[in-house]
Amino acid sequence: MYENLSFSYGTGAYAMYLRKSRKDLDAEARGEGETLERHFHILKDLAKRMELNIQKIYAEVVSGESIEDRPRMQELLRDVETGIYDGVLVVEVERLARGDTSDQGRVAKTFKFSNTLIITPAKTYNPNDEFDEEYFEFGLFMSRREYKSIRRRLAAGTDASCREGKYTGNVAPYGYERYKLKKEKGWSLRIIPEQAAVVRMIFDWYLHGLKDGKAGYGRIADELNRLGIPAPSGAAWTQYSTQNIIRNPVYAGYIKNGYRRQVKQFVDGKMVRTRPVNHDCKLYPGRHEAIITQETWEAVSLRMKSRHADSSTRNRPQQNPLAGLVYCSCCKRVMQRRPYQDGAPPSLICTTKDCPTVSSFLTMVEQRILESLDVWLTAYELQETVTPPYNAGKIELLESRISACRTELEEAEKQLERQYDFLERGVYTEEMFFERNSRIRKKKDELTARLEDLKKELKEETGRKAAIQNLIPTLKTIHNAYSQIDSPAARNALLKEVIDHVEYTKTKGGRWGRPDNFTIEIFPRVQ
Repeated sequence: MYENLSFSYGTGAYAMYLRKSRKDLDAEARGEGETLERHFHILKDLAKRMELNIQKIYAEVVSGESIEDRPRMQELLRDVETGIYDGVLVVEVERLARGDTSDQGRVAKTFKFSNTLIITPAKTYNPNDEFDEEYFEFGLFMSRREYKSIRRRLAAGTDASCREGKYTGNVAPYGYERYKLKKEKGWSLRIIPEQAAVVRMIFDWYLHGLKDGKAGYGRIADELNRLGIPAPSGAAWTQYSTQNIIRNPVYAGYIKNGYRRQVKQFVDGKMVRTRPVNHDCKLYPGRHEAIITQETWEAVSLRMKSRHADSSTRNRPQQNPLAGLVYCSCCKRVMQRRPYQDGAPPSLICTTKDCPTVSSFLTMVEQRILESLDVWLTAYELQETVTPPYNAGKIELLESRISACRTELEEAEKQLERQYDFLERGVYTEEMFFERNSRIRKKKDELTARLEDLKKELKEETGRKAAIQNLIPTLKTIHNAYSQIDSPAARNALLKEVIDHVEYTKTKGGRWGRPDNFTIEIFPRVQ
C-alpha cells in the first residue's frame, strides 16, 4: 500500500518506517482506527512542516520480537547502511527496535555510522551527538523493559485463564467450536455433535480395533477416508491428524497449558525458534463438556505408552548413510531405510501412502551417488561444469557493470546538485525544478536498486567459486576413503559436507529385472 509512495516538500532524502505494536492491535480491536494509516498521516504532516522529501516508505505488516522476524526493518537497515538517507521518520524510537540488546545495538550502530537522523514528532535524534545517543539508547532500553513486562502479564493471564478452565487457543479443536463467555473475559468450547461422533469413533477404533484387527493411526485415517468423512483441514485424513486427536486431552475435558512452548537455540550463530511437544504440560479441568469419558482417556493413554519403543531401540546407532539426504521427487518427502528380516539387503523407500515411487536397494542408490561425486571431482579439477557453473568471465562482467552503474549514479548526483544551482540562479522555475528533480530522483532510485542487485549477484557468484574450491578436498576424501569408513553416521556426515539433497525418481517396478532402473539428481552445497 505504501511501498511505492513518495512525496517532496523540500530537499534531502528521507524514509519513513511504520510498524504496529501490541497496544495498537488492542486499540484497533476497540475501534480506534487502522494504526499504520494513522501513523502515516502523522509522519506525512511532519515531513510537510519540516520540508522533507520522502523517497520510500517501509511499512511492517508483521509484528516480531526481533529484527530477524521483521523483513521491512531488515530492508530499511540495509538501505540506511549505504548512506542513501539523510534521516528516517518514525512515530517513536521504540518502533525501530524492541528486541534484545544485540538488536538495539545493531540499530544504534547502523544509524550512527551512516550519520542518519532519526526524526520523530517529539524530537530529532542525531546518533553522532553524545546526548542524543544516550537519550536514544535509553529509550530503546525502556522499550525493551516494557515489552518484557507485557510478555509476563500475557503469560500470567494465559495461565490464570487455563486455571479457570477457559480455552486460550485461537482455533477450536476438531469436534468443538469456540464461544465467548457471557459477562466475563475469555472463551470456552461448545460441542459440534456431528464432529464429536467422529471423535468418539476414532477413540473407539483405537481402543478396540476395526473389524479385521487392531487399528493404529494410519489404519484409522484410511477408514475415515474410505467413509468419505471430511478431515479437519478439508483434505484427506492422515496418520498425523488422527494422532493429534487421540493425544489431545481436551476431548477428556481438560485444558492444557505449555503444550508447545517456544524454545530458542543458537545454531550456527543464528537464533532458531522451535515449538516442540511437551508431554509433561499442565492440565486443568475445563469448563467445556468432554466428548469422551475419563475411563476412555486413561485406557487410550495406557495403550499409547505401551506402544512406545523402549530407550534401547530409540538410541540405537544410525544405520542409514543416506539419512536426511534423499528425497522422493514425487511427494518431496525424505526417503527412509527399510531393513528386511529374511536377509535381503535394506531398501530405500518413500513412506508416503499411495506415492507412485518404487523402492531400490539402498546400496545401489549409495553407489550411484558416489559415482556422480567422482564425475563432479573430475569436472571441478578440469574447471568444467556439472552443476550451475563457476564462470570467471561472468565475474569480470559483473564487476564491469557495477563500475559503470556507480559512474551513472555519480553523474545523477551531480545533475541533482546542478538543478539546485539552476533553481537558485533563476534558470529553472519551481515547476521545471520539481519536474526534472523528480525525474532524476527516479533515475537515481533505479540505479541504486540495480547496483544493489549487481552487488548481490557478484557476491553470490564469488561465493560459488569459493564453495566449489572448498568442495574439491572433501570430494577427494570421499573418493579415496569412503569405502574404508565403517560407520554409517560418519559416511552420512561426510556426504552432507558436499550434498545439500538428492532427488530420487523411480516409478516402474523392476526389482528382479532391472533393480537399477532409477534416476537421481544431486544438489551440491554450492550457493
